[in-house]
Amino acid sequence: MHRVHFRKEDVSVHVPTGTNLRQACLDSGVDPYPALGGVLSCRGKGFCGTCVVEVSDPAALSSPGKRETRYLKRLDRKLADKLRLSCQAAVNGDVIVTTNPNKKESWKQHGYYAGPRKPHWETDTRSAPTDPKVRNDGVAHGEPATDMPDKVSDS
Repeated sequence: MHRVHFRKEDVSVHVPTGTNLRQACLDSGVDPYPALGGVLSCRGKGFCGTCVVEVSDPAALSSPGKRETRYLKRLDRKLADKLRLSCQAAVNGDVIVTTNPNKKESWKQHGYYAGPRKPHWETDTRSAPTDPKVRNDGVAHGEPATDMPDKVSDS
């Protein structure tokens, strides 16, 4: 019997060698799917990739098959070594499983997901003028001179 611990749910189960990881999740009440409880999943055929999990020790599971390898090639190379499709993995040792992992480490840094950007005038690093008579062009502008004539005549 091998111990499978689901990190986010804080659930541990003991399963025999060769048990399908997806089935171990479902039998213990852990949902391996990110949304809708697997309504849109392929039901364990390895086509959709919605049951992807992160494992602490990839050697504690069976080796990936062709379908799983094809799916994992599309993911971030740093994380692909620890990610597995739970429907395609059989338990061969003690393992810690994280359901619904981040598939890309830097997805929150993408401009679309990072939220609205501030306009350039709000992020300007120049200091604001302290004198209200001084504009951003650096020239002092005071009240108009009263000793100047309103109209200039050419005669």
